[in-house]
Amino acid sequence: MIAAASDALVPSQREVARRLGISHTALQKAAQSGRIAQEPGGGWNVEKVRASLAASSDPARKTAAMVAPVPAQPSPPPPRPAIVAPPLPEPLPTPSAGGSSFHNARTANEMLKAQERKLRLDERRGQLVEKARALMLVHRLAKEERDAILAWPARIAAELAAELGVDAHRLQTLMDARLRQHLAERNDVRVAVA
Repeated sequence: MIAAASDALVPSQREVARRLGISHTALQKAAQSGRIAQEPGGGWNVEKVRASLAASSDPARKTAAMVAPVPAQPSPPPPRPAIVAPPLPEPLPTPSAGGSSFHNARTANEMLKAQERKLRLDERRGQLVEKARALMLVHRLAKEERDAILAWPARIAAELAAELGVDAHRLQTLMDARLRQHLAERNDVRVAVA
């Protein structure tokens, strides 16, 4: 049984490079890095080399010769439009033992760039604020509320004393002491922004 011409072993790297339409130097580098290998008999199987290079190369730099020809198939009907919620940010992929680490690194880099662009856009739209500014605003609001609470006994003590028939100064002093005690107990509340 005679093998097809493309499946036959080719004795030299230069001939494989010529058939694939790539430089001999590129083929040598691929062999040195372990991306392609000679057959046990000492020759080169052009189709196996093409497949190995296509699987481990940068997709943007693939030549037409490295991509195996695909038989023409009728195109499927266009999908019906669907209403889809915006996707949540995906976690960065981790390199897998079986895949190419170059592809994983490139994918992770592109995803990171997209996430950074989205954050910059959200910040320009006013949907994000700096952590230090947010903490300062919360601190200022808490201080204003504390001051308003401490001023409350002075405003209400005379009115309450008249209703209860007690000394206004003594009532204000007791209310002020109890409020300060209550606020001191709540002093350990901290705002944590991750």
